[in-house]
Amino acid sequence: MSSAYEQLAGMIEKVARALGDELLGEVAFVGGCTTGLLITDEFTKEEIRFTDDVDLIINVVGYAQWEVFKARLRDKGFSESMEDDVICRMRLGELKVDFMPDNEKILGFSNRWYAAALKAAQNYRLTDVLTIRLLTPPFFIATKLEAYLGRGNDDPLGSHDLEDILNLVDGREELVAEIADTDGDVRDYIAGQIGALMEHGDFEYAVQGIVRGSRSREDLIFKRLEAVKALKGSA
Repeated sequence: MSSAYEQLAGMIEKVARALGDELLGEVAFVGGCTTGLLITDEFTKEEIRFTDDVDLIINVVGYAQWEVFKARLRDKGFSESMEDDVICRMRLGELKVDFMPDNEKILGFSNRWYAAALKAAQNYRLTDVLTIRLLTPPFFIATKLEAYLGRGNDDPLGSHDLEDILNLVDGREELVAEIADTDGDVRDYIAGQIGALMEHGDFEYAVQGIVRGSRSREDLIFKRLEAVKALKGSA
């Protein structure tokens, strides 16, 4: 059986091939399906969770442009399903694909970091012939922290968003330096939210759930989190 990472990479590739070069240049992949692409430690990469959908950010300036974008998706084989109650969701066969505008006025919701994250998205070589746009690791963390604030119910133990964050902290050695080098607003937001999370009574248990009894990995995660926390207000 293939790992969650391999399955998710395959899902992303399927969506990317369907979109084609033109649409690929307009979107960025985001969310839990991309966690493994940002992880550089091979052991941690195999520990990521599976998710059954692929998420992307798209820039549209109004509802009319959103409808035009959906029509372009239909031409590429995407469709809406009567089974779905998620307003931004399309289907590619049975695969759930969520296209999320970076402007909350379009569908009534968004993430405060989507617009900036989309502008800063980096090219990622998914296969020898396929390149996608992917959020930078700091913006991945920022969007996940914002999502946790909105839907996490102040429950670190039950949050998939926090699980993705901790896996990236564990599995990407260069993450602290990348956050330190990012835009000040993003850096301060990440540092402040990480600091607040570390004060939560259940946060340590959430970390322990990620490392599955490995004290060395637990210590490493907390060392990196403390370093991120210390970045708040830094020049």
